[in-house]
Amino acid sequence: MRTFWKAWIGVAALLVATPLLAQQSAKEAEKEAGNPAEYEKVLKPADKHEVLNRLVGSWKGEFKVLIYGPVKEATMTQDFVGQWILKDNFLEIDFNQDIRGSKLKAKVLMGYNGAWRRFYQLYMTDGEPRGTYSKGVFLKAKNTLLLTGTEDDPISGDSYERLDFFNFQDNKDKIGYQLVYRFADGSEMKVADGTYTRVKDAK
Repeated sequence: MRTFWKAWIGVAALLVATPLLAQQSAKEAEKEAGNPAEYEKVLKPADKHEVLNRLVGSWKGEFKVLIYGPVKEATMTQDFVGQWILKDNFLEIDFNQDIRGSKLKAKVLMGYNGAWRRFYQLYMTDGEPRGTYSKGVFLKAKNTLLLTGTEDDPISGDSYERLDFFNFQDNKDKIGYQLVYRFADGSEMKVADGTYTRVKDAK
């Protein structure tokens, strides 16, 4: 009987203590969050959003690309429009590309997560249901935004890395772009290389 009451006393103590611990954790979380302006500064740093802002507007480019087959080189034309959405928290980019008459549309959502301290993008096309999620960094010395994600081959099951390089130049109306695939053995294949030219600024 004594053991029974000790067990109930232990449970009661736990029930009393748990809300108190939760309250203390909430207070600490509130304290760590700081004021709204500071919170905004961490999540949405001006210098990182300035990097994304370089992609705003209408752009058109011509690229050398490798296509399936036996691997052959072809010319691809691609244009895109980049604009801020949802109170300027995310960058939405709509692409149109043409390779030898084969046309494809793509949509990219980009942003910067201050909690991760990383850029990110979700790349989607109307050619297939796979989407590629990438995280990235800004290489200040090279003035380049690098985004790295993983793609999986649906037939073989093999995985490889997709690397998107946006090379910003002194001429703000030009952006170099390279798409590189990196395989498990460390070998790389550059599948797209060219330059975008600004057509007009977004209103």
